[in-house]
Amino acid sequence: MSDIVTAKPDVHDMVVVHRTFRQSCAELPELVRGLRPGDTARAQLVVDAVRFMLMGLEAHHVSEDEFLWPRLAARAAVRADAVTRMEEQHHRLEELVTEVSGALDGLAADPRPPVCEQVAAQLTELGSALNAHMDEEETTILPLAAECLSVAEWEELGEISLAKLEKKHLLRAFSALMAVATPEEQRAILTKAPLPARILWRLTGRRSHARWEARLRGA
Repeated sequence: MSDIVTAKPDVHDMVVVHRTFRQSCAELPELVRGLRPGDTARAQLVVDAVRFMLMGLEAHHVSEDEFLWPRLAARAAVRADAVTRMEEQHHRLEELVTEVSGALDGLAADPRPPVCEQVAAQLTELGSALNAHMDEEETTILPLAAECLSVAEWEELGEISLAKLEKKHLLRAFSALMAVATPEEQRAILTKAPLPARILWRLTGRRSHARWEARLRGA
């Protein structure tokens, strides 16, 4: 395949994906801190939200590790340092994700204040590192991707990320993405989404996501 890119991909969709993680990182620590001792039903709900965020983050980062970084490293040699930093940051984020994941069973079974505070602090640390990583990715890596990747390659990156999610989670992930998108961004996402995803989101996904969010926030 030629390294010459004749059409630039619209990389803004990754900014919207990042926005879902930013929102979760802002909200989840306080939701964990708000759990009451003995309320295992609500603890399970909050833990499910944390696990869903971590699952999506893993799919997103593994697709970058496998597909994006190698291509950028090969085609943007002058910015190899930026790609190396991205890889190093991913390693640190993996460590933080492992710490959070290891504490979730205990939180779901017994949401005592010390356990809640431990998990909330871990989520806060993860969020701080993740936001810094996404900030740099948006200012440095996305412009490189727009210059170095073809439209087809950028779309393949998204397909790889989605393929790493279980099918039962796809509508929820798509609905979460649409929920943080502006009307203009929604229109752009819908033009590229498969027809079944567009239909399911309009029929059930939008409403089911709103109900789930209301439950999570105790509304």
